Amino acid sequence: MAQKKSPRIPLELHQIKAYEFYQKRLASGKEGNEIDDWQQAKEYLSQHPRAILAWNLKMPYRGGKRLIKRLLLSLQSLVRVAWKLLIFPFWLFQQIPGLFAREDKDSRTFAIDVVKTIISALGLIATLSAGIGLFVNYRNSQAEMRLTQERLITERFSKAVEQIGNTKEEVVIGGIYSLERIAKDSPKDQWTIMEVLTSYIRKNSPIPSNIEQLEPAARQKVLEKLPSVSIPVQAALTVIGRRKVENDQAGDNLAGTTDSNKIKILDLSQTNLRGANLNRANLNRANLNRANLYRAYLNGAYLIGAYLNGAYLIGAYLYGADLYGAYLYGAEDLHPKQIKSACFWERAIHRGAYWDTDKQLWVAADREANQREIDKLKRDKNSDPPNPIDCNTK
Repeated sequence: MAQKKSPRIPLELHQIKAYEFYQKRLASGKEGNEIDDWQQAKEYLSQHPRAILAWNLKMPYRGGKRLIKRLLLSLQSLVRVAWKLLIFPFWLFQQIPGLFAREDKDSRTFAIDVVKTIISALGLIATLSAGIGLFVNYRNSQAEMRLTQERLITERFSKAVEQIGNTKEEVVIGGIYSLERIAKDSPKDQWTIMEVLTSYIRKNSPIPSNIEQLEPAARQKVLEKLPSVSIPVQAALTVIGRRKVENDQAGDNLAGTTDSNKIKILDLSQTNLRGANLNRANLNRANLNRANLYRAYLNGAYLIGAYLNGAYLIGAYLYGADLYGAYLYGAEDLHPKQIKSACFWERAIHRGAYWDTDKQLWVAADREANQREIDKLKRDKNSDPPNPIDCNTK
């Protein structure tokens, strides 16, 4: 007996259910990642087809509620006009017997004209009815087309997520670039795809968990000996860096987010990005805390408001990178020459809250302390780049 095929899972329902598992995991303190949440949601929905059926029945109503209101208002106006046109011919029709009963020629001619008018009016009403029918059919076909596109995107997304979990490198790379294509075709799904890719990077290119227990010199040696980023991880970084940033917020109204101004943060914390090519990548507000950026290429990268606390930056190339509002305090092995080769480094945060070893307490950040760090860099003329970049052309 053939096995019953499980129903297709709508992408929006899949996203919502995965987010529910993510919230439950956080509340229980369990470790995991977004890919596991996505797979768990898929298994749940596959075992509960009634939930999919209920969603599919609800979606046309949700998506078409506003359209129906507009149609009703338009139909109301059309009905009023049609009713008047319909009543007028009947009124004229009642006058015809009296007109034909008259013996004068003008009355009979007028009666014939009335009949012609009635026929024309009925033809107009038929035309309007046909037009309304065509319009409704067109809107229904558009709705069906959108549902078909959603199903195709869901299938492509599920296949791509399965691909990046494959053991073969070429299959993983294909899945990563498939996700990029889906993000372009469906902007509302872009941020979900970015979370999947950052989760993949954190899972497949992590920094050893015990590294914080080592002395600074020993920690440096370990970080420098970590392998360079793999080809799939670099592919994921490339896709993230060149995404259309304005689409990060596109799916908020569908993913259950009530705050449309909520800032989206790329989580690349505690990842090994040694030697990564991040040139001109958009990493604004990205969480790069304690990331290994040893000899990484960040030339022209956008790091506005990025978090680099504890990031390892020895030999990192920052030429022309935008550091406006970037949190640089706590970054390890970040030298003045590197900082001053970047753009808008005077607007970066060089001194935040810090641990005072003498007083054994946390000292809150203050603007004056930050400005002293900036003035100190300005006075250090030996670190000035020989050929300063024109940051106004960025």
